[in-house]
Amino acid sequence: LCQASMKAYGRAMKAEGYGRITTELAAASNFDQVFYYAEDYHQQYLAKPRARPYCSAQPREVSLPPFDTWAPDALQHHAPKLPPEFWEAHAPTPHCVIRAPNEPMEWPPPHTGL
Repeated sequence: LCQASMKAYGRAMKAEGYGRITTELAAASNFDQVFYYAEDYHQQYLAKPRARPYCSAQPREVSLPPFDTWAPDALQHHAPKLPPEFWEAHAPTPHCVIRAPNEPMEWPPPHTGL
C-alpha cells in the first residue's frame, strides 16, 4: 500500500511540475528494533468523531488520485474513510491541512444532508 500510494502520488506531483519523492520506504522487518504503531487515536484522526483541524503542514495542493485507481485489489479494505464530499469542502490549502474552524467537526454536516 505504501509503495503503491507513493508511486501514484509521485506521478501526480510530477504532473504538477514537482520533483520526485525521495522518501525511502523499507519494511520494519529489515531492522533489529521492534516497530510499534502509534496509539489508535493517531490513526486516521480526520475520520474520527469530533476531529479537529490540524494546521502545521504545508501541503502542495496536489491530491493523491482516487484510491481505487492505484491501490491493489487485495488492499481495498484500507480505502479512506472520508468521502470525496468531505475533501471538496475541506481540501488542503497552503499552511493549513483543512479549511475549517478550529472547533470539533461533524461529518456529515447535519444541515447538508450528505
